[in-house]
Amino acid sequence: MSIYSYFIRKSLFLLLGLALLSIASCNEEDEVFITGITLSEENLNFNANGGTYTINLTAGQDWTVMSDREWCMVSPANGTNGSTVCEIRVDSSYLYKEREAHLTFRCGKFSKQVVINQLGYEKVIKLDKDLIEVADFTDYEDMFETIKVTSNISYNIEIEYDDPQRTGWIKVKHEAPSVESIPRPSTVRFDYELYTESDKDRTATIIFRQKEVENNETPIETRLTFRQKKAQEIIPSREGDSLAVLAIARIMRCAFNWDTSLPLIHWNNIMTEEVEYVNEKGETVDELRIVGLRFSMFDTDKSIPYQIRKLDQLRTLILTGNTDAAGKNIELEDDITYLPNLKSLSLLGYGISKLPERMKQMTQLKELELSGNNLTSIPIDIITELDKHNLEYINLANNRVKDVFGKLNENAEEKNTLGLHGILPEALFTLKNVVYIGLSYNYFEGEIPDMGYDASLYESEEEKIANNPIMPQLENLALNLNFLTGNLPDWILYHKNLKCWDPYTLIFNQYENGKDSTGKRVGFDNEPSYIRRACPLWSEDDEDTELTKANSFNANFRYNMEFDASSGNYPILGLQGGWRVNYQPMRK
Repeated sequence: MSIYSYFIRKSLFLLLGLALLSIASCNEEDEVFITGITLSEENLNFNANGGTYTINLTAGQDWTVMSDREWCMVSPANGTNGSTVCEIRVDSSYLYKEREAHLTFRCGKFSKQVVINQLGYEKVIKLDKDLIEVADFTDYEDMFETIKVTSNISYNIEIEYDDPQRTGWIKVKHEAPSVESIPRPSTVRFDYELYTESDKDRTATIIFRQKEVENNETPIETRLTFRQKKAQEIIPSREGDSLAVLAIARIMRCAFNWDTSLPLIHWNNIMTEEVEYVNEKGETVDELRIVGLRFSMFDTDKSIPYQIRKLDQLRTLILTGNTDAAGKNIELEDDITYLPNLKSLSLLGYGISKLPERMKQMTQLKELELSGNNLTSIPIDIITELDKHNLEYINLANNRVKDVFGKLNENAEEKNTLGLHGILPEALFTLKNVVYIGLSYNYFEGEIPDMGYDASLYESEEEKIANNPIMPQLENLALNLNFLTGNLPDWILYHKNLKCWDPYTLIFNQYENGKDSTGKRVGFDNEPSYIRRACPLWSEDDEDTELTKANSFNANFRYNMEFDASSGNYPILGLQGGWRVNYQPMRK
């Protein structure tokens, strides 16, 4: 063997030894590495909503992982040697404060830990809007607004009105959800009322304020501005009249609506007339204005809206048919008393329990119809004052709040609240101008006042009638279906117009088999069996055999009865006209 070959051979063995040594060294290092476990993350942070996150895992042999909190899970939860991607899932928190979980990975004798931190929820009241703006009026079924409130605490809803004189026009409807730390949405509804003022918008601030506050905690508040636009200004004029009646109808929730595309003269239940008046600018103008108005089938628990004042040319006003009028207790406010031309006022079945003192100033009033209301006493001071001027017709029939079915004695303790009741006041029969008094179907009891007239001082019936000084102008008197007892006074038995009053129907006829508050059977002890004398107010027309009124009073209201051919509607009836259609005195 040559020296050269020897060295080549030695070199090869040397290189082979180094290679084997190198391989042995690498295997020793690899064995140390893969028998442990490595993780790409050791600390993870989540917000309160939770979520998922992935980490990389490398292990030298089989491995497992355990969580010490059920709200934190790992998938997969075990594996074999090698590399794996693990998904960590954290549920939404139900706490206001932070919470912590620990994930422990084990691989043989080795272990690693991942710390999970999750933030708690902040206490919050969040609105989806901070401003609501609405019109003065829309359809009643649409007069509400809603907002979405997201919150995780209980709260109160308070309303601060900018104008202390205009409050209560917003109502809150809200069913609060169960309180959890996770913010949950709920809906709050605001019902608002019609706005009729025209001077400025009205505004309220709605405050959502935290209800339960811990020590040294500042309560959370969120605010919402609610603004309602002002109504169009109403100026007494033809246009103003239409705006006024529309506003009144809306406020009172009338069951009918006018077709505003038609001229005012074609609106139902309205009477118009060319009127000369002085406008807001002090100018004298001649313009079509509303002089007669009728509202029926409405639903209100308040007085007549103030917009009635704007109808300053109104002569006839009729409001009839308030829903559930018997169950209402409405004090009439004085807005109608500012109508300078009003001659006929009819409030039938409105639910009125009290009249305004200022009604004494309605000196133009001729007709006052208040039947079907809830008065408990005759407004005699108002009637007496109006009688000094123009009042000729007063009707207070059927002011019954509750029916006693003829047994006033069984309800004696509460008779003050049943309706018109008690003894008839003498002042009612001293009126000088009133020609019609209607008091039918009430709870009046006792005797009719005799007014100091004694017919026995005179011999003949003619003398008894001729010397009767009590209300000689009285054309009609209705006292029927009350609880009156005793003797009929001479001033009634010998009144010249007794036959005209249809007394067997409208005076002598008291509540059948009724008993007054003392238990006495109602009715009169001296009811005449027959009235021989005729009614002097009526005579037979030789031409058409129809009864005509000798007295001219009825003729003054006959124009109200005529059919309006131009509009195809019957115009507003004055109360006198309406009454005389329904009631015709007996023929001679």
